[in-house]
Amino acid sequence: MRNRGFSKFISLLLILFFIFQLTGCATIPEAIEYRNLYTNYKMSDTIFLDVTKKLQYRNVFVDVRNTSQLQEVDTNVLKEAIAQNLASKGYNVVNDPAQADYILQTNVLYFDYYRKTAAKDGATSGALAGAVAGGLAGGRDVDALILAAIGAGVGYVGGALIGSAIKIETFAGVVDIQIMERTDKPVVGKVVTNASQGTSTVITTEQEYKKNYQIYRTKLAVTATQTNLKRDEAAREVTRMLALQIAGIF
Repeated sequence: MRNRGFSKFISLLLILFFIFQLTGCATIPEAIEYRNLYTNYKMSDTIFLDVTKKLQYRNVFVDVRNTSQLQEVDTNVLKEAIAQNLASKGYNVVNDPAQADYILQTNVLYFDYYRKTAAKDGATSGALAGAVAGGLAGGRDVDALILAAIGAGVGYVGGALIGSAIKIETFAGVVDIQIMERTDKPVVGKVVTNASQGTSTVITTEQEYKKNYQIYRTKLAVTATQTNLKRDEAAREVTRMLALQIAGIF
């Protein structure tokens, strides 16, 4: 009886072992596929600067902030990378906004990673995310924008777990972008604020203004996916891609 019970125990262990092997092997092809770093990006709205002014407006003031939970995206590094990309296109980065033809303001709104912990869930969820992203590509919501960037690239949310040593990681960075373009005549505008008071009251205030700048705003999401991708490595790649795409607006 003892031998029979011991045999059943060994059989159970063997079954569990083979199940684990089959589950783990399901993501090995993905781990190999993502051994190289994959990046992609998605912009919520396209900005078209006046092409006639771009011929004579060459001074740009750059301001970069980071209000995300993770501070691995260094604002000084990102600012310098943006400046280098602008300089390569013939622009002058100035320190005084009063001397600027363009005022570029960026804020790192989000920087974090996505992770799935099951082989099958990782594969199916990645495909689903890619499909859903197609319908959300025009949205301004941060999550929708990140999914759109992932779906536009590899269609894989990432983080499929093989044992505890191999993971497919996807990091994402999202920035708010505001560009102020100098104009020959004052631009008349109105600032409207809706402030909630309690659950059913809203106070609306309005303020008119005149400025010699036309204002454009958009959001940009950048994703980086690789097997066992480290956060600091992802931050460097996300910074590089953000700087490249932001400068590409000019």
